[in-house]
Amino acid sequence: MEKRNNSIWNRGFTCAFFANLLLCLSQNTANTLISTYAGYLGAGAVLVGAISGLYFGVAFAARPISGPVITLLDKRKIMIATYIAGVVTNVAYALAGSVPLFILARILHGLEFAFVGSLNLTIASDSLPREKLGSGIGVFGIGGALSQAVGPSMGIAIRDWGAARWGEGGGYTAVFLVSALFMLLALIPCIIIPAGKPTEEQKKAIGKWYRNIIAGETVTSALLLCLVSVSSILYSTYMVPYAKELGLGSIGIFFTVYALVLLFSRPFFGRLSDRVGMNAVILPSLGVFALSFVAVGLGRSMGMMLLGAVLGALGYGALNPIIQTLCIRTVPPERRGVASNTQYFGMDLGYFLGPLMGGVLYSAFGSYSTMYLIGGVAPLALALVLFLLIWGKLKQRLY
Repeated sequence: MEKRNNSIWNRGFTCAFFANLLLCLSQNTANTLISTYAGYLGAGAVLVGAISGLYFGVAFAARPISGPVITLLDKRKIMIATYIAGVVTNVAYALAGSVPLFILARILHGLEFAFVGSLNLTIASDSLPREKLGSGIGVFGIGGALSQAVGPSMGIAIRDWGAARWGEGGGYTAVFLVSALFMLLALIPCIIIPAGKPTEEQKKAIGKWYRNIIAGETVTSALLLCLVSVSSILYSTYMVPYAKELGLGSIGIFFTVYALVLLFSRPFFGRLSDRVGMNAVILPSLGVFALSFVAVGLGRSMGMMLLGAVLGALGYGALNPIIQTLCIRTVPPERRGVASNTQYFGMDLGYFLGPLMGGVLYSAFGSYSTMYLIGGVAPLALALVLFLLIWGKLKQRLY
């Protein structure tokens, strides 16, 4: 990896930023419609939740392989290979015309995600000066926020445009082909990113491959991220059918407002945590994020949905980059790759359990409102208790 300077916008960080932006555009254009597409193919409520979360469950299972590979091999070559796999996966989605084939494509997508998410974050964090790690990761997250501002609405618009011309199935096919195009464009920054092969000295410091599956120092932080992810995934998975149930029309504006607030909240709270400390930001952010699910769960109007979007973006926009920074700062620099992989274990598990839990709650209560009230608030309450228990020990071993 290239030598870092005091600016966050060096070659490595910039390439990782734009590769991640295009990756997130690809994901957010398609992922909002995964549950409705599964339903269109004939899946029931619980199976829809299982298929939606399968992507993350597979990624979780594959991380014992991806962690050591990312840490010990050339990161640029892995980037190129995984983004090519992303193109292939989205084309497979477009060609799937049945639930079994869609599940197969979902499994392939999960394998790709096991590498690409933590890989982008590792390259970005390796390129940042230590004193700007929190703010840099906050800026890195802007790519995801921008994609959330336009991706879901764009995906819905492409589906409707395609459906008007080729039928409902043709609308979904158009969405997945556009997602494949974004992954193809992302190969450009992947190719020009600096080589990331560790030196022999770094390999010795890193140790054997089995030491690079999970960083024990970051497990509790990853569990915290898991609980936050269980709640957050409910918005992208179930908001579209919830809005249809309420008769609110197109809910694309929810994702746009959420993402626009997220666009500003992520870098702001990243800088704030560098100045006032992580605990001063995490505690109130958990409360604000929980309130967003109360607003959405009790809301029956677009105004209440948008209030939930603002609160959700403020809460999640603070929590996600700060917990990611917490994971990375609990290990020495040469182990940031395995730390990134460990936090993605937590995120993948949360994203797998969230849709499945949502499907079970909806089947049990027959109400998306109840699903959001229980499924959104309860994991965040557990996260609050966990943070209060672990913070005293964590703050003593931050790098």
